[in-house]
Amino acid sequence: MDHPIPDIYLAAFAQERDALWQRVEQVRAAVKDVDLALLRELGPIVREQRRRGDDRVGGHLEDRIPDIDQAFSDAYDEAFPLATGADVLAVLDTPWPTATRDAALRALLTSPAWGTPPLDEVADHVIASGDVGAMRVLVLTPLGRVSRPAVTRLLDALHARDALDAALVEHAFTVDRWLGNTIVGRDPSGGAPPPPAACADAVRSYVDAMLWRMTSAGMPDDELPQVVVPRGLRFVLRALDWAGEEKTRRRLGAAELTEAELAELVAHLRQCPLEVRLRAFHLRRDAGDAEGLLQVLGLEPATALMRVVDRIEAGGVVRYDRELILVAAEAAGPDLTERLLAQTPCELVSAVLGRNRAAVLKRVKNNALAGIAAYGMLPLAEGETVLDRYTALREVAKRGPKLGPNRRHSHAAAVEVALEHLAQVAGLPDASRLETECEIRLADATPPPWTVGDYTVAVVMDGPDPVITVTSGEKVLKSVPAAVRADARHAASREHQELLRDQARRLRTGVIERLVATGTPVGPQELAGLLRLPAGAAMLPALLWRDRAGQVGLLADVDTSSPVTAAHPFDLYASGRLGHWQAEIVRRRLRQPVKQAFRELYVLTPAEREAVDVSRRFTGHTVTGRVAGQLLSGRGWHTHGDYAAYQATRPAGDLTAALRCDFHGYFGMGDVEIGDLRFLSGRDIVPLADVPPAVFSEVMRDLDLVVSVAGTDPARLDSPARAQSRAEVLAALIDDLGLRQVAVEGTAAVVHGSRAVYRVHLTSGSIHVEPGGYLCVVPDGFGRKPHRRLFLPFADDDPRTSVVLSKVLLLAEDEKITDPSILAQLALLTARG
Repeated sequence: MDHPIPDIYLAAFAQERDALWQRVEQVRAAVKDVDLALLRELGPIVREQRRRGDDRVGGHLEDRIPDIDQAFSDAYDEAFPLATGADVLAVLDTPWPTATRDAALRALLTSPAWGTPPLDEVADHVIASGDVGAMRVLVLTPLGRVSRPAVTRLLDALHARDALDAALVEHAFTVDRWLGNTIVGRDPSGGAPPPPAACADAVRSYVDAMLWRMTSAGMPDDELPQVVVPRGLRFVLRALDWAGEEKTRRRLGAAELTEAELAELVAHLRQCPLEVRLRAFHLRRDAGDAEGLLQVLGLEPATALMRVVDRIEAGGVVRYDRELILVAAEAAGPDLTERLLAQTPCELVSAVLGRNRAAVLKRVKNNALAGIAAYGMLPLAEGETVLDRYTALREVAKRGPKLGPNRRHSHAAAVEVALEHLAQVAGLPDASRLETECEIRLADATPPPWTVGDYTVAVVMDGPDPVITVTSGEKVLKSVPAAVRADARHAASREHQELLRDQARRLRTGVIERLVATGTPVGPQELAGLLRLPAGAAMLPALLWRDRAGQVGLLADVDTSSPVTAAHPFDLYASGRLGHWQAEIVRRRLRQPVKQAFRELYVLTPAEREAVDVSRRFTGHTVTGRVAGQLLSGRGWHTHGDYAAYQATRPAGDLTAALRCDFHGYFGMGDVEIGDLRFLSGRDIVPLADVPPAVFSEVMRDLDLVVSVAGTDPARLDSPARAQSRAEVLAALIDDLGLRQVAVEGTAAVVHGSRAVYRVHLTSGSIHVEPGGYLCVVPDGFGRKPHRRLFLPFADDDPRTSVVLSKVLLLAEDEKITDPSILAQLALLTARG
């Protein structure tokens, strides 16, 4: 394609053409003299010249010089004629990618006419053969494409045969300046690094020489070999006087030094002005040994503080020890602390010392993660209490869900770190104790009952829900009288009701859901603290617990003198007691704060056992990315590339659940196709049989919810596991209510009514009248209002279960149906039978 040349590049283009034609004449002269060595030397030089020229003229230089390319091809084809029947290696053995050789290579590899022919298989074959000459050809050839890992394997093989030299290494790093990633063992995506190549040490020596020569010539930084850290004091000394790009200065200044070289650098710096000493100090921060230069800055007593700063800067937004920071700052003293922080600013250290309150508050307002974490470390201001700071952090936490599906994770994590830091300020052992103490204080601040006229007003707990009650004499009023509403104290009661409602929500969706899903032990002291909360006292006794002796029961029935765990339904299922406890929960009319006894349960299928280490249960389902991303994010999943091969991951006990997905753009842009699920330990795939059953079940529960709620297939209105849970609730209700006319058959309820026999599908709620057909024209209100006898033994919002089971209970009393349209349908359907 002919690309027009912008006016700004016309002069540069003319210069490039002239320079390349001069190269053509030089090549032609070498052909005439049969100087093959010179021609091999000129090949990579001209290719590099063309690459730089491409940058100078704004790209597409190749499309604008077909005459020059043809001249080079003709010359090199004449100097290096291709014999008839030449094999792949003979074709590749050329210093110039002529059209003749490119066509021959494609024919031998049966590659299409477009794209660059891949040569990794050829490289592996050559490595296996041990042919050193052939390996050199693969490294040096300008034809085809050898991937970075394959080039590394070639260099390793050559090194093993003592055949590695400067020409090979420098050519490889000229073609691919980022080859160092695989040589030194670095994962650009930030994952666990692979081991260094066997040839790494030898390659570094050649790259050092290459870098020294190129920086001597003032080459641009983006043309230098990347990643590989240079070695030797000479690079650092060059960096101190460097007048070129700052990126190059930092690269040279971070060179690896031996202890002797570092000592020599210190001796050199003692003779230098302060400006140079400071420059060296900052350059060596990247190298990790800058503390060795504190002595030339008069900051040696601040060594411990600098180590703390370095650890904080490298560690990110995680919990740090406040006392350690204070001790290090005290050892340095105020003056040296101030001088060190001027050179190595650290938001968290400054926050601990109370030096940057205004800046931290501004950063918190802007949702800066490190700022939020530092906010927890600020000393309490005059008049500020721990409860004030705790409440403020809870308000900050509420902003997280508005920040996007992935940012909400990091935001929530930063708030948790801030709470850990605040616990240290408050003198408490951890954030858990801080939360319990503060939540108790919030609950203890409940306004006492107050009176206005004949009315008494109080904020009380009704199960897990805080309510405002108004009594007149012995009678509890159903509505709030105007006189109560007009009293200023009513607003205060409403405010505290909302506070307790938030507390109950945090306890239910945070602490209790986590306890049930993960089986985290709860010690006696923590349990006592939770039970002091009004919401805790209302909700925790409705859960099933397991004590240290293995006894399972309600809280009052187990030994709480040692740690207890909330029972996971898999444990009840495995012991054969799940059905017993489901019936008991319904019989006692216990409304569990989260689904526990009736929680959806997922066990390995035969297909998953056969597949060994991969689950394809949801593979192929398409979901709306935006909705799926929100659902996954709310359950601890990350939808970005921490793992290059997986598009969604979340911690799962000691493992990582890793899900492949297929989508265009990014996760929330459009539809997402769910792929295979695996469990990882580090980067290793774990067999499904080795995944703890409760962990497996919870991960599958997440994905089932996503496919059910965000799925684009209208035929899949609900999941089999949810239908099974619904059937279990119905079975327990049938037994408790003595509904002999209702039976559960798989995922359907069979109702023997007085007018007909009905089969209600527990997934969709559709009704089949036997034997006539479907009752398909149903008023919107039918079954949507919970039946008076319906009892759901959990507080989780599950409107579909309420609707479906209400339909079953309504049909069990079909003699009470009065709607003409329903009666007309039933008459028609039963008449067909």
